[in-house]
Amino acid sequence: MTTLMQRLDKIILGSERHQRIRLRQWLIACVATAGCALFFAGGVFLGWMSRESLLILGVIEAIGQVLIYAALRSGFSLRFAVPALTEWQTVLAIVAVDYAYMSAGSARHLALCPLLLVFTFSAFSLPWQRIARLTIFALASFLVSIAVMEWQRAPATGWSLDSPEMLDDISALGMLLIVLPVISYVASRLSRLRSNLHEQRVALASALEEVQRLAAYDELTGLANRRHAQDRLAQEQVRAERSGTIFSVALIDLDHFKEINDTLGHAGGDRVLRAFADMVRGLLRGSDMVARWGGEEFLVLMPDSAGGDALATVDRLLRGVRGLRAAEGQPFSFSAGVTQYRRGEGFMETVARADQQMYAAKHAGRNGVCLA
Repeated sequence: MTTLMQRLDKIILGSERHQRIRLRQWLIACVATAGCALFFAGGVFLGWMSRESLLILGVIEAIGQVLIYAALRSGFSLRFAVPALTEWQTVLAIVAVDYAYMSAGSARHLALCPLLLVFTFSAFSLPWQRIARLTIFALASFLVSIAVMEWQRAPATGWSLDSPEMLDDISALGMLLIVLPVISYVASRLSRLRSNLHEQRVALASALEEVQRLAAYDELTGLANRRHAQDRLAQEQVRAERSGTIFSVALIDLDHFKEINDTLGHAGGDRVLRAFADMVRGLLRGSDMVARWGGEEFLVLMPDSAGGDALATVDRLLRGVRGLRAAEGQPFSFSAGVTQYRRGEGFMETVARADQQMYAAKHAGRNGVCLA
């Protein structure tokens, strides 16, 4: 039974999230319409509405709702400014209310109650400009309905503003002239609140994205920071232990960076770090990751690379770096240590081994790479 209900739910509402929301709103409108139909069916039993009028009203609503469902379910409604077609559903409801008012005889005032429900529902879905247009349409169509009713009554009673029927119609019109503009005003307030809430959500999402970026990337170089690098190292360690893959790590330290800072100042040193980061990014594979480990130290993670392959990669980086110049006539180089992950050890042990090899490269005269 549960599986059958799930299949029916998917057939009726589809699987796309926003489409399902719009179709649920349509279902709510259908339930409200069915409730009104039952009410008017009671009117047929009490004698203030004919079966023919109820049948015509039901046909109008049924055809309209089927067309709206087809537009929503097929995705055709996405061509409209409001994909939920709330505006068109409101127009359909206004037409149905007008017809019910003309057909309900002495109880016609009761036919206006669904109109207030419809406008209240629309106030939560439409901007105030559309609510204002619908308000004007509802008042104009109601005036037309009154005119048609008076034209139908004229042969029997004549035209008179003092007739009880005309006074009832004028009082109904007066009520709508008061209530519908108030609903439009409330809708404008709701629309403004929705707009402000949307702007706040966008700003919050942007701020959260920026926080996440700052938490994962170095602000100066745009490279991954130490925390993000450790997360990636942990993931590669789990992958290596689970599936037997390999990865290698390199630690790079820029040679004589203190002298570069003393010569160019901190702003010049920052430019050197950014130039190095840009150059390294362009020479690595898409699966590799370079991170600023701290100060002028950088870590390179090379998934699916054995130690020898990683050594060749870092040698290529060193050749590229030698083409840079920290200052006019001043060469630029780094010292690096490379090692391959060994199963069963922690990733920080791998990094520590790369660090030892980096210092070995420094002690060997810098401008070189050592492999563990």
